[in-house]
Amino acid sequence: MKSQVAIAKATTAQEMVKTALDLLGGVEKCIPSGMTIVLKPNAGHEGGPETAINTSPEFLRAVIQEVKKTNPKSIIIAEASAVGCKTIDCLESSGIAKVAREEGVDQLIDIKSYKNLVTQAVDNPTCSITHVDLPDFLLNEGHYFINLPIFKSHTSMVFSCALKNLKGVVQDKHHVVMHTTNLAGAVADLGSVVQPDLTIVDMINPMEGYGPHAGTPIHIGCVLAGKDMVALDATACRIAELPIEKIDYFGAVAKRGLGVYKEEEIEILGTPIKDVKKKLWMPYLEGFEAFPEYDVHVGMACSTCQGLTSFNLVRMKSLGYYEKCAGTQVIVGSYKGRKIPEGVDLDQPVHLMGRCAMGLKATIEAEGGTAYATPGCPPVEPLLSWNIMDGKENTIGNLYGEKNPIKRLGVALKLVLARLRMKKETKPFMNWLKNQER
Repeated sequence: MKSQVAIAKATTAQEMVKTALDLLGGVEKCIPSGMTIVLKPNAGHEGGPETAINTSPEFLRAVIQEVKKTNPKSIIIAEASAVGCKTIDCLESSGIAKVAREEGVDQLIDIKSYKNLVTQAVDNPTCSITHVDLPDFLLNEGHYFINLPIFKSHTSMVFSCALKNLKGVVQDKHHVVMHTTNLAGAVADLGSVVQPDLTIVDMINPMEGYGPHAGTPIHIGCVLAGKDMVALDATACRIAELPIEKIDYFGAVAKRGLGVYKEEEIEILGTPIKDVKKKLWMPYLEGFEAFPEYDVHVGMACSTCQGLTSFNLVRMKSLGYYEKCAGTQVIVGSYKGRKIPEGVDLDQPVHLMGRCAMGLKATIEAEGGTAYATPGCPPVEPLLSWNIMDGKENTIGNLYGEKNPIKRLGVALKLVLARLRMKKETKPFMNWLKNQER
């Protein structure tokens, strides 16, 4: 049986959400009456409704008004923002908290500080996450979980949508591990443990460019709905004209059996894809020909590390360091036998991007070269640019993996300083982007 994905195009969020649910049989058929409804928007970073950083508050309002028709016992909005961000601040700046108050939502829960957690084991994990601690309300039988992502570009995943939005149901200790291991695999592992009952995707004004928090909104004007998150993600990518075969995420979820992504396995209800299709600018897939001043060697590298490398080089342009650091050598991904790629000059420093490239560090140093590591799978977003600009190897560390209390304090301080530096650099980056041609 094919997975169904409803696509609704209209002039208002209310019309789109209602139509999408009607295509699935109507809200009363989708959601049993008398349930506690848990709504999980994307509110990972601070940003107003006009930025497309977070789920649109008017889209959320439309969903709340629809679920009220099922006479729910209560309505909960729950989220855990990105590491270094305060969830309540993100909910307020996005307009989500305001809509929650206006619509009489019963609870606004910050999952980061939530105490009633249930440990769930991950069967056959593909990364270092062997278990996750989930809020108990996601697992209660009387609760109905609705996932409400916004589609946007993402440095570490190429795009963020249905399955990626689940990362906001776990606390920081899991977020950190997910970003220092195989992120696509970690998201797939999380999806094997907790799945929403329904997902409704905000593609009214999705984000293109350098997302997830430095991109540009673009109007598409549609809403997607269904139960299969993978089918929804694949359909959203087809609407945005993203080449699915170039995105590692779909291979990871296919191995997990979390859903389907091939066109012949998906039944589209409502508006055809061709009537809403609009090519979004996803610079993370454009390759390194755009950076001829840099010597970038790509081995067996995922799209995530390649995209992050592009992001860092563009970020350096906005900060005035791109020309200053021209000629920098970067190796992305692994090489068979840990052999140094042909053309690398060991008289000059070499930057190693991502966990897969770390095996070359010992080889380069054994031959008298200097290698600066940017570790992680994927690495911290701006870390490569900091290493290049500073001419040294910056380290942050894993707060939750460090047992020594003194060292933990040092890692915590580095995280705070990194967040402050990133915030300081983001404003000129955003201003620079506004003046660039798409």
